Amino acid sequence: MTDYLFYDEATKTEIIATYTKGGKLKKVTTKKGVLQLDGLEYFIPCSEDKIDTQFLKIIVVSPDEFFKHAQKVWFEFYTYDTGLDYLFGAKDGNALKAIGKQLTKLTGSTETALDAFKYITKHWNQLDPFYRNNKDLTFINSQLNKILNLLKNGKQTGTAAQSHTADDLRRGFQS
Repeated sequence: MTDYLFYDEATKTEIIATYTKGGKLKKVTTKKGVLQLDGLEYFIPCSEDKIDTQFLKIIVVSPDEFFKHAQKVWFEFYTYDTGLDYLFGAKDGNALKAIGKQLTKLTGSTETALDAFKYITKHWNQLDPFYRNNKDLTFINSQLNKILNLLKNGKQTGTAAQSHTADDLRRGFQS
């Protein structure tokens, strides 16, 4: 599928048109402005090969590079670790995109975010059994901060963790 961003200078309207691999119009979404249905077939053609760039500013929206590569990394990791194929659904896709956004924000680029995701899968067995046994993208997304902290700092024992928490509380009361 290919997404095109159509921009109408006169009305300041941005419309995303999605075409199938066969070049047929699949859906139209308004990103900004108001979509007027009168004459829409002249503005956005039903076939991708009929797009006229002479009157429209068209930007091809690139697919999420992190998602495509991270999905492949995840499938390879999951299959290697469990011997099963991962059943990938819409919730998993949303979770993987959210993980990508968070890792990109932390690392500064898509490439380093992908490297961070590979690091997580490579060092998965270093996590506590609670995390190791939850190989689910929605779970990972919800626990990403904890997982990153565990991989970076290692496991804190109960007494050490309680000691740090008590120290933090004491410092908070002193100020």
